[in-house]
Amino acid sequence: MKVRRDIASIPKRSAADTWKAVIELITGTGTIDKNTLEGAASVMESLISDEHPAKTPIVLKGVGSRLVIYLLFGEDAMEADLQVDKLSWNPTAGDWSMTAPSDAEDIDWMNKALKDRAPRIKIHDVNAPADGDDDNGSGSQALKIDWGALG
Repeated sequence: MKVRRDIASIPKRSAADTWKAVIELITGTGTIDKNTLEGAASVMESLISDEHPAKTPIVLKGVGSRLVIYLLFGEDAMEADLQVDKLSWNPTAGDWSMTAPSDAEDIDWMNKALKDRAPRIKIHDVNAPADGDDDNGSGSQALKIDWGALG
């Protein structure tokens, strides 16, 4: 199952405040490697400033449902509430991983920067979902219905 959260970002929140809001959303009692999230701040703030998570989400896989986080920018952010609906589970309470989108030319340096300080987070091309993060589910085949055969 996939759960979605939308978080108001620039100009309502700075990139740093947006990343703090993400951390607050996905952590709680029992969180493993919160320092990973804090260590990733500079990289995550960079891709937030580039507004990539508006069209391609930050995806967290861990305990419970898969969480997709879209960020709102500009007018959409201004119209949004600063409150973010809390989760009914803590996705970082066990083994977890995160993917986030960026420009193709930034992927290498971002992943190198995250390798030691935030190895649970991987950056991928904003124009292509990370492996297994497509909306249709990794490896699933589309259901095709021949509506003409029904009538």
